[in-house]
Amino acid sequence: MSDANHAVETPPSPAHQHETRDADIRKLTYLALGILALIIFGFVVTEIVFYALVGRQKLTPPRALFTAGAQMPPPPRLQEHTGVELQGYLSEQNHILDSYGWVDRNAGKVRIPIDRAMSLLLQQGLPVRPAGQMTLAPSVPHELPRGDFAPPPQPVPGPRHQ
Repeated sequence: MSDANHAVETPPSPAHQHETRDADIRKLTYLALGILALIIFGFVVTEIVFYALVGRQKLTPPRALFTAGAQMPPPPRLQEHTGVELQGYLSEQNHILDSYGWVDRNAGKVRIPIDRAMSLLLQQGLPVRPAGQMTLAPSVPHELPRGDFAPPPQPVPGPRHQ
């Protein structure tokens, strides 16, 4: 066999730093025509589906949004007068903070003004555990599994008064 039929590639020289072969124009043309055919096919299928569905659905003119018989959306609705509503809410909360009232009449729980509650707290102080008193059953931190924020199944025992 003769080596004359086989092309021998020479190592690239520093002067030639580009591809020596061209892209196959025939394959690129087939690819472009295939993509174009898919696009046209998509348009044709879309038109067919559109005209098939238009025949099934009766189109009526849109009705006005603010008609007399229009149904209101379910609550919560947007606030129309936010400033007035906020002032009403704040005055109601301030009234609760500054007045006496029942929280639970059956349980005998009452509400006192916050200023009075602070002065009583300053007079009486907070309860303090006597020195040397220890809890009989020390409380152990309850480890919650990841994502479980429920309270512990049983209350953690605290200090016992003797």
